[in-house]
Amino acid sequence: MNSNRIIEKLFSKVKKEDAEFEYKFNFREFSTILFEKGCAAIRGLLFVKPFLKKSKGIIFASKGSKIQFGHKIKVGSGFNLMEHAILNALSYDGVEIGNNFTLGKYAIIECTGVLRDVGNSLKIGDNVGINHYCFIGVRGSITIGDNVIFGPRVNVFSENHNFENLDIPIKNQGVAKEDTVIGNDVWIGANVSIMPGVKVGNGCVIAAGSVVTKDIPDFSVVAGIPAKIIKNRKLSKF
Repeated sequence: MNSNRIIEKLFSKVKKEDAEFEYKFNFREFSTILFEKGCAAIRGLLFVKPFLKKSKGIIFASKGSKIQFGHKIKVGSGFNLMEHAILNALSYDGVEIGNNFTLGKYAIIECTGVLRDVGNSLKIGDNVGINHYCFIGVRGSITIGDNVIFGPRVNVFSENHNFENLDIPIKNQGVAKEDTVIGNDVWIGANVSIMPGVKVGNGCVIAAGSVVTKDIPDFSVVAGIPAKIIKNRKLSKF
């Protein structure tokens, strides 16, 4: 059996879906991939899986990745933490993540930043890929649907600082927590910021660099600062 067939079989087993790669991996490339994935699986088995509230299947934890407060986390199969990814799950209602999830290099999911402001909850569906250097701040509640793609350096927020009183420093006025929702089958481009309380509909595309400050209807294509609807995928032909 050649290198490609072995990689395809391993990928299919972990992801629970058929895989076929056009690129032909040579022996050196195959060995590197197998070694790195093997090491990540061992780290996941020894240092992540035993400390989670609930998990299924193989867990991959690359070097430098970190789970904090794992007793608050439920994950499905194919859970993948890439190099130096951090998941801090300290929250009231915990973190629930579906199958085939990836948290990219140096990406951070942070449910609690300061102990006086513990986050609410995070729920993520199946087949979600969060790219490198993303930040998800779970102070309110954040829900992310199935089949969602994050470009690199995406930020998602769920709280705002109160600032109305001029006699009190802003840092002492507390925060307003809101529920932020991202629907199914959404593509979020690089360097996008999604602000607290926003609801992104199913099937949306958010152009790179956009700042989303208002709700987005299903199948919208949005761009800009602040983001505005430029097309509807059901009504427009590209």
